[in-house]
Order: sequence, then structure tokens, then C-alpha cells
Amino acid sequence: MKIEEIKDLLISKTVNGYELKEDQDSYGNPSIWLILKDRLEIVHVAEVIKACMGRCIVATAYKNEEDNTHTVIYHFDIEGLIVNTEIKTDNKETIAITPILSSANWAEREMREMYGVEPVGHPDNSRLFLDPSLVKGVLNEYISLSKMSLGVSETDILWADVNKGIKR
Repeated sequence: MKIEEIKDLLISKTVNGYELKEDQDSYGNPSIWLILKDRLEIVHVAEVIKACMGRCIVATAYKNEEDNTHTVIYHFDIEGLIVNTEIKTDNKETIAITPILSSANWAEREMREMYGVEPVGHPDNSRLFLDPSLVKGVLNEYISLSKMSLGVSETDILWADVNKGIKR
């Protein structure tokens, strides 16, 4: 299936607004970035991925400190084409796509456990890694590696967070 056909399918299922970009890595491998305005439309994207015989590779979740929301990026593969689909949630919930794509099972459970973003309708509520005594979303309490990498070189954000606990 060609990239244009996949883009057309994704666009045809997205009715509440989107931003679509094409990119390629340093080896020339193409990818698509789809940013959805309505987080509920992730279900339509999952249906397109399934119809194209694709799979969910992983999901990336992170907390947006400035407005206390979360961003979730699902990374899909269709015959080597990577389709990255971004949604934003302000209530720590997203619609589970595992009932459509079983390959999303682990990623959605990890998102729930590590970042406290609940995939509503997910068929498996068991934990993957953490002891049940730890709260869901425990990683929201720590400084991420990506924030640390950016914070060290560009701003004092990291050091302000680190120094909060240091008494002088």
C-alpha cells in the first residue's frame, strides 16, 4: 500500500480536525505524523491501521507541565511505514484501541501504570511492572530523561526542579 493511499484513508476518517505531516529519517524511510484535535478519533486511526494490516509498535506518553495535560503518541507500523498519531488529553483518559488492535495491549497498560493515563475500555486491568502498592502515574513525579537532556542545555528548568529540595 502506498503512503498516499494510507494518508487518504486516515484523512477520510478524521472529521474533527487534524494536522498531517510527512517526514523521513536519515535513511530515507518515510513516516507520517498525524496530530488529532479530538482524542476520541484515535479509534478511527486504529481501524485504518487494522484495515491496512498494520500494528501498534509502542505508545509514548508524557505530562505537559504548563497545563497539567498529557500527550500520548501512538506509533504504528504498516509495512515499514511508521504512522505516529498524537492526541492530547486533559482528563487523563483516552479510548482504548486494544479491542481493535491487540498489539496496543502492552503499550496502553504501560501508559496507565507509568503515567496514569487511563485507556477507557481496555480489556486487561492488570499491572505490567510496578507493585500494586505504588500509585498509577508514578513516573509523573520524576524528571524525564528528555526533559533533563533539554533542560540542562537550554534552560534552568531542570536545576530549578532539582534545587527545590536542596536547603542552602
